[in-house]
Amino acid sequence: MKERYRLRRQRETRFLMSFDISKLNRRLLVLLTVFIVLNFLDALTTLIAIRAGPNFVELNPIAADLFHLSFLGFLAALLLKYIPVIPLAYGSFVGESSSRPLAIRIVKVSVFVALVAADIFYLAVVISNLKTLVAYFIPAI
Repeated sequence: MKERYRLRRQRETRFLMSFDISKLNRRLLVLLTVFIVLNFLDALTTLIAIRAGPNFVELNPIAADLFHLSFLGFLAALLLKYIPVIPLAYGSFVGESSSRPLAIRIVKVSVFVALVAADIFYLAVVISNLKTLVAYFIPAI
């Protein structure tokens, strides 16, 4: 069992060390930028919908409760929305370490996977919001 563990560990280390870190850093920057833009578009389309009329409500129960607390609640909701940017930005911009190269690569690859998933999710949210707004403001003729 120890030998299988050692072999798996070697395989995973080779896999992580095979990444071109400069390419990964560029991709992380692009994915982080897309994440921030999509978060902004989600907040913007949500605000437009809520201002459009009583037909629209925030489906996120935490944000919906905060929106009812006026401007301070809105700021708290935005703070909660953008807090994930901090660890994602840290993971994207952390520099290489000669003493712990494997640990840094684990962080960077993990952030890469998380950003891909988050970008896909927020892209779906923004598209859904936009489809709903277009259908509301431009009714079928």
